[in-house]
Amino acid sequence: MVTFAEPLWAELINSDWRDYRGSGAREDRIDSAAWLAAFLRRTGWDRGGLPSGDERKALRRLRSLLARMVDALLAGGPVAAGDRAALNRVLARAPVVRELAEAPAGVHSVRLLAAARGIAAVAGAVAATFADLLAEGDVSRVGRCANPDCGWVIYDASRSRTRRWCNAAECGNLIKVRRFRERRRRRGHRRRS
Repeated sequence: MVTFAEPLWAELINSDWRDYRGSGAREDRIDSAAWLAAFLRRTGWDRGGLPSGDERKALRRLRSLLARMVDALLAGGPVAAGDRAALNRVLARAPVVRELAEAPAGVHSVRLLAAARGIAAVAGAVAATFADLLAEGDVSRVGRCANPDCGWVIYDASRSRTRRWCNAAECGNLIKVRRFRERRRRRGHRRRS
């Protein structure tokens, strides 16, 4: 089973997977049926089956756009006007309808329902999560995994703002073990001298 820990926009960027152990292996998870099906469920995908080849290309274009925008944020600069315009075009192809929903005990809420269908709705849902981050979120919480072989985009939702790893059990542990071994190797080298 595929599980997700990051916002939709980060998960899409991270679908360009790199081996965190440093082998250089790479995988486009948009081509993985299991990953893609799990991701699409999070977006409200309304069709059976998986997207067509052209629809997957649209997801890859959105991934590239979001990655450029995140890179700009991480570099401390503003998001390029052309990239903002491109994000707005994705959002425009996926309008939403508001619906008043009644919950138990007479509490009302407004739900947003996608007016678009298919890949436009998926792209719109992903783009909306990134637009919300830019408009109302804290972009200082966006970062990259501290493992240089990984490079996954992370959103640090922790209270302490100390998140460094995409996954502490994998990347965090790997880097800590590497550092430990390097310190031990240096100490052993000094003793022999």
